[in-house]
Parts: sequence; C-alpha cells; structure tokens
Amino acid sequence: MKRAILLFLFPVFGIGVFGESVSVKEGDSVTLHTDATEIKTDDEVEWRFNSTRIARVTGNKAIYDNDMKFKDRLQLDIQTGDLKISNFRITDSGLYKFEINSPRVSSEKTFRVSGVRDSGVKSLSVLVGDSVSLHSGVSEIQRDGVIRWRFEHLNTPVAEISRKVGIFNTSDGPDGRFRERLQLEYLTGSLTIKNIGTSHSGVYEVEIRSDSRGYTTHKSFNVTVSDAVKTVSVIEGETVTLLTVTEIQKDDLIQWMFDGTVLAEIHKTTERFSIFDGPDERFRDRLKPDHQTGSLIINNTRITDSGLYELKIISSRHIINRRFTVIVSGPGLSPAAVAGIVFAVVILVAVAVAVVVAPVVIKHRRRIAELERRKRSVWFLFSDLFRGVGHTFSDFFSAFFSIEGWKTPGRESYL
Repeated sequence: MKRAILLFLFPVFGIGVFGESVSVKEGDSVTLHTDATEIKTDDEVEWRFNSTRIARVTGNKAIYDNDMKFKDRLQLDIQTGDLKISNFRITDSGLYKFEINSPRVSSEKTFRVSGVRDSGVKSLSVLVGDSVSLHSGVSEIQRDGVIRWRFEHLNTPVAEISRKVGIFNTSDGPDGRFRERLQLEYLTGSLTIKNIGTSHSGVYEVEIRSDSRGYTTHKSFNVTVSDAVKTVSVIEGETVTLLTVTEIQKDDLIQWMFDGTVLAEIHKTTERFSIFDGPDERFRDRLKPDHQTGSLIINNTRITDSGLYELKIISSRHIINRRFTVIVSGPGLSPAAVAGIVFAVVILVAVAVAVVVAPVVIKHRRRIAELERRKRSVWFLFSDLFRGVGHTFSDFFSAFFSIEGWKTPGRESYL
C-alpha cells in the first residue's frame, strides 16, 4: 500500500514542483504561457525565477524586478500574463513560476527551463542572387503546431503554417519585396528566400508553438546581403580561387559542384574533406579546397573549366546556395585585352565604312541636286511657253470682238 501511494504522489510532485520542461537553445527566445484568457485590474499576477520575483502586473502596468540579471530581456503581456525571455542564456536556466490571485480564481503554473549551448551561427552574410534556407529547428510540425515567420518589425507574418486550421501560405510583404521569392517547407516549416536582394537584409524570426505545450520558442536570424561580382575571368594556365565569402562555422558542411557534379566536400565538424575529379576526370590533381575558409582553388586552369560552379553551405540553422560563372580565356590575351581589341575593331570598321560610304553619299547628293535643277528648268520653260500662248490667244479674241458690227454678249443689239 505504501508503494502504491508513492507511485501516485510522484507524478503530482513532478508537475507541481518541476512543472513543464522547456529546452531553449542559447541565443533563442522563449515565451511561457499562463493559459489565462484575460487579466482583470484587481488580479495579482507575478513571475518568480528560483523563488525570486522577476516580474508582476500592477494596475495594467508591467513591473520588472531584479533587472540586473535579465537586463531588459523580459517582456510581460499585461493581457494574458505570458512572459517572454529574449536572447536566452545558459544562466537563465532554472525554475519559473507563475501565480495569479484574485477574488474569482487563484492558480499557478511552473516551468523547468534548461538552456542548451548552440554553436550554430545566427548572423548570415550572403551575396545578391543567393538562395538562403532558414531552418525552424523542427523535424516535423505537430498536428496542433503553428509556425510563423516574421521579418523585422512587421506584425503580419511573411510565412505561416497552422496544422490545426489548415493554414499554409507566404506573403509578398507590405511593399511586395518578397514577391515570388519565399518558399515554405511543409514538413518542417523552414523558410527559403530565393534570389535574395539587398532589400531583404534584416532580422528574421520564427515562432514555434503547439497547443499541447505551454510555451513558444523563437529563433532569430540576422541576414546581411551584399553586392559582389560572381563572374570570374582567368587566363588559361593560371590559378583561380572561388571564395565562400561567408564566415564558416565549425558545424558547417561545404559542398562545391560543377555543372551538377560534386567536386569537393569539407566537413568542418570532423575536419574531413573529399575531392573528386569531376566529369570525365577533367579536374584530376588540380583541385585544392581551403580547410579554413571553405574556398575552392583550381590550379592550371583550362578552357574546359569554364562553366557554372555552385557552392552549398549547410549548417544546423541554415543553407546558403551560391553560383559562380568562370570564364577561362586562351593564353596571351587577357579578358581586358580581348575587350580592347573588340573595341578597336569596332572603331576601325566604323572609320572604314565612313571612308567608303562618304564619297558615294556626296556623289549621290550632287546627282539629286542636278536632277532638281533640271526639273526646275523644264518647269520654267513650259511656264513661259504657256504664258506666251495665253497672251497670243488673248490678243486674237480681243481684236476679233472689237470688229464694228459685232456686239459682245450683254450689249443692247446684235448684228
């Protein structure tokens, strides 16, 4: 009987003292929910951390105690009593207790929150035109799960999944900057930004919640987009280095591809790397990946090395896709020299055309002027002729009708 009582009391003790277990990665944020629908003005609401009061609601106003520890990282919702802890630190791990007392109801709720060290980078530096995938950290969304992605301080999510009510959509943003650029992963809720531009620089936050849990986790990503030239020109026989640009983290997997074929892989976690010869072994003994930066070095370049190179950086929090176009020119002529020659040829052709065409044009214009002159001469000739004939006929008829005995029409009598 004694054993049965102990087995019965243990779960009650676990819920009442240890409460709901919450695991938060270092640097993420977490919101602890009270399940209260609305707090009245006469309610006494407070939050404690390891028995020390840290926040309370008094007269529709949030008051924070022991601010030296959390330093403006607490946010108390005066409507529901929910407590948000931003930029979670390992030292924030411990027991959080919510209490509400009023003439109508009294209740409490406890959370055992544990911080987990995280080596994943939350600041990303990418180039214009890259594609970036931001991971939600969820392997599969629960049936009652909700995931919302927000950009900067926009209240409206740019992407949202709600299994319970069947929501699955992305938004263009209020100014349309995300039009046809966002892709939401249905299973995990991860967000991909395609063909990224400088206007997409900023802070992205994902909010993860399910009704079966009494808390919401938040992850933030600071994305910086820079302009850069991703077309590389080199003379055959020289060495070219394709740079990753982004700072490589210790848990990253770097993958280089050429025309869809893997050339090199670098596993930073295990410090292991692999090199492949590429299609038809054209890169044999000429590839060298940089283990520290992840950049790819191609020695003794050849014309056949020209083409599209793809870089993929995979980490626990994100995926970056980048493309490079490499142009290998023949020896002796650099791309700049080729451009100069092309320009010179264009100028010479223009001059030659001018020299050949100019005399023809001048002769043609003179011919037209001569024809115009002759045309005017003929016109004047006929004009004088008709003018003389006119005078002759005029004199004849005047003389004819002036003969005595003839009367012109309109006179009083006729012959």
